[in-house]
Amino acid sequence: MKKVLVGLSGGVDSSVAAFLLKKSGYEVIGITLKLWNDASRCCNYEDIQRAKNLCFKIGIKHYVLNLKNYFKKEVINYFIQDYINGLTPNPCVICNEKIKFFALFKKMKEINFDFIATGHYAKIKKVKTNYFLCSAKDKNKTQEYFLARLDKDILKYIIFPLSDFTKDEVKKIAYDQKFFIPEKESQEICFLKDKEPPYKFIEKFVNLKEYANCSIYNLQGVKLKEITQPYFKFTIGQRKGLGIGGGTPFYVYKIDAKEKKVVVSEEKMLYNNYCKIDNTKFFINIPQKLFRAKVKIRYLHKKASALIKKIDKDKMEIVFDKPQFAITPGQLAVIYKNDYIIGSGFII
Repeated sequence: MKKVLVGLSGGVDSSVAAFLLKKSGYEVIGITLKLWNDASRCCNYEDIQRAKNLCFKIGIKHYVLNLKNYFKKEVINYFIQDYINGLTPNPCVICNEKIKFFALFKKMKEINFDFIATGHYAKIKKVKTNYFLCSAKDKNKTQEYFLARLDKDILKYIIFPLSDFTKDEVKKIAYDQKFFIPEKESQEICFLKDKEPPYKFIEKFVNLKEYANCSIYNLQGVKLKEITQPYFKFTIGQRKGLGIGGGTPFYVYKIDAKEKKVVVSEEKMLYNNYCKIDNTKFFINIPQKLFRAKVKIRYLHKKASALIKKIDKDKMEIVFDKPQFAITPGQLAVIYKNDYIIGSGFII
C-alpha cells in the first residue's frame, strides 16, 4: 500500500483531497502547518481543529507542524521588504516553494512515505523523463501559477487529487460526506486579517512615519498632491483610492520607493509589451537564446504570446506580441509551452 502525507488546512479542498486518497486505497496521514498566529483563514485554532476532526472522521492520523519562525523569515520578511522596495510581492508563490511543499517533502522523507498531496487545483504530467505542472480541469480555479517555483525534482512525489474535479464537484463531495463547508471563501492573503490592507499589516513591524508623507506626480513631473499614507499603499494599475478627481481617470504607473513618489498616468500608458525577469527557474533546459512561449504576468492574467530572450543564467527579456496592462515589478511571470509550465521569473 502506497503512503501519502496530505497537507490539511481545515478547508474543503484539502479535506476532500484526503478523503479521495483514503478512498483510493492509500495509507494517509494528515498534517497541518502552523504558520502564523493571527491568520484570517489559515492555520488558526479553528482551522487546526477542523483538520483534526476531519482526520478522525475519515480514520487517519493527524499531526501539527509548527513552522512559524520559518514562515516569518521566508514569507513575512519578504512580503514587507518587497513593499518597502516599491514592489508588489507574491507571498503565496514563495510560501509554496519555501515552506509548504518543502516542509511536506522533508517530512515525507523522514517518515519514509511515498508521496505528498494537497488540495490545490493543478495537474502534473510526465513527458518522457520530465514532469510538468499543468492547469487543472476547473479552468476558473486552476492554481498551477502559484506552484511554478516548486523544485522540479519533487514533482514526481506530488499528488493533486482535485486535478480532474471542478470546485462544484468538490463541494458536492464535501456536502455528501458532511464535511465543513464555509459560507464563502476568502481570496485574500492568508496571514492578513479580514479586509486588512497590506500597509496596515506592515505597520505592525515597521514605523510608517519613515515611509509616509509621499507625493503623487504625473508623468510630466508635476506634483498633483501630497498624501500622509506610505507609498506602498499603492500598486501598479491601481485606480481607486488615489483621491485625484475630475477629468480623465488616473492609474498608478510607477512607484519610486527611493523618492517616496507615486507616479500616475492615463490608462493607455499602462500598456507595455516589454519586461525583464530575474531569479528564473525552469523545469527543462532552454538551449536556445531566443524562444517563443506564452506568459502569465499575474494569476488572473490571460496567457499572452511572447518572444523570450536569455540575457544570462538568471535573467531574461520578454517581448509580448501585444501590449499587456500593468506589468508589475515583484510579480511572478510564468512561462508556458502549450498547457505546460516550463519556467518562471520575477518581474523587475
